[in-house]
Amino acid sequence: MERRPTGVERPNWQEVVAAQGLTYWQTQLPDGRTRSYWNEGAHYAFSAAEIEQMAADTATLFEMFVVAGDFLLAHPSLTDQMGIPRWTLPRINATWNRTPEWGSVYGRIDVVYGGNRLLDPMCTDLQDGVDEALGRIRLYEFNADTPTSLLEAAVIQWDWFDKTRQGDDQWNGIYEMLVEAWRRNLAEAEQALGHRPVVHFACTWQDNLLPELAHLVPPEQRAGIDLEGCSYEDLQNLRVMQQACTDAGYETRWLYVEQIHLGEDGRFYDGSSGRAGEHLDVVFKLYPWEHMVAEEFGPAVFEDMARPGGTVWIEPPYKMLWSNKGLLPVLWKLFGRDPEKSKLLIPAWFEGEQPEGMESYVRKPILGREGANVRVVVDGRTVLDTPGPYGDEPAVIQQYAPSPNFVGLEGDNFATLGIFVVDGEPAGLDLRESQTVVVDNLSVCVPHVVRG
Repeated sequence: MERRPTGVERPNWQEVVAAQGLTYWQTQLPDGRTRSYWNEGAHYAFSAAEIEQMAADTATLFEMFVVAGDFLLAHPSLTDQMGIPRWTLPRINATWNRTPEWGSVYGRIDVVYGGNRLLDPMCTDLQDGVDEALGRIRLYEFNADTPTSLLEAAVIQWDWFDKTRQGDDQWNGIYEMLVEAWRRNLAEAEQALGHRPVVHFACTWQDNLLPELAHLVPPEQRAGIDLEGCSYEDLQNLRVMQQACTDAGYETRWLYVEQIHLGEDGRFYDGSSGRAGEHLDVVFKLYPWEHMVAEEFGPAVFEDMARPGGTVWIEPPYKMLWSNKGLLPVLWKLFGRDPEKSKLLIPAWFEGEQPEGMESYVRKPILGREGANVRVVVDGRTVLDTPGPYGDEPAVIQQYAPSPNFVGLEGDNFATLGIFVVDGEPAGLDLRESQTVVVDNLSVCVPHVVRG
């Protein structure tokens, strides 16, 4: 893997990416300055052999996730540690064991790649040789439920490559595979529902509220929404997924999560203006399950799913097993002493269960997002402690394994790879740079190529 200065930077790229939906291409920094979130002033280049190895390792990781899912459902004390409510387990089980398997479209596996090392000799139960897995991916976490960066990975960076041709290829079959995933999943949904479904796409109106729909927001919620500050990131990611579903041949609509209506019959309906009363057959929700189960209507979602003809929610409830960082210590428990599979993992434990005397580690809240409330400790000293709302939440301890730093004129560039899986298959690569070892909402998206 190498970071290259870009030979061709499109002079009007700002207008191009905005027209393609990247309305959030500018990031406001804490000091009030702005920085471009999309950077085509550089790109990363991989050999074909490196991409082939990454794809193979991603497929192996996905197989390991499946084993971990079986293990978690057989050991509910572990799901308790992960904060998954017991009352959700019957439907998690049902969606997990559904045959043929359907109901999941995509996920994003975040990994560290290249010559990084595990940096703590006090980790006494490390597999011999695990530190030699250079040029391989290692799992940071699995964004299994509501991954974004879909627009950047599937559309923006492909158009950059197509227009500039600064490499031989790009690992990017994401969009085409999404179309096929929708086609397969909805054929199964059609059989289960007994009719051809309409698919609704939903995100919250927080940071996504279109000005012409502001009148829909109840007065008590208006104070929390800044229309001028809306980035539309979720909405634009949602539109990529909606278009893929449309291209698969299905009728689609979108609405805000806040417009979903729970009827007196316990069913869910489209409560948006003009379509009140339409039953929701299938809903793709860019809204986390951990938020849904905490809502007043959460139990009703699970009760409705248990009845014939109930709303199908994508991603399915079993993604609660994988989108939770409690998955990381479970994987290490299962595969930490496997001579090959351990090379794809970073040692991790539930907080309080880590080996005594650890000097270098990362503390992550089990449901944390966008790098919030992450603490990085190196040689016994806290070097980074990010702010956020998850301070008192249970956490996992993951061995410190920093991503490689490609220092440039702009400073540090810690590169983290996001590998999209579609229908359980490796589909393409997304790459983000951060000025610290924690990827957060100030990171920068950078394209990649496959070199000859």
